[in-house]
Amino acid sequence: MTFRVEIDTDRCQGHGKCMIESPEVFGEDEQGYPELVMTDIPDEYRPAVERCVLGCPETALRITG
Repeated sequence: MTFRVEIDTDRCQGHGKCMIESPEVFGEDEQGYPELVMTDIPDEYRPAVERCVLGCPETALRITG
């Protein structure tokens, strides 16, 4: 099974916590902001992504699907 994550680019301030916590899922764009490395994320990454969602200082991440 897979799931998806959305990044609210209007809220994100580029702290990078998600990129550190889950580099398999979150990469970095040219300006240092997170971007998704994959769209359909395997469930094995869900615990790390959930920590990213809960730990995001700007609440810019959301798990969907």
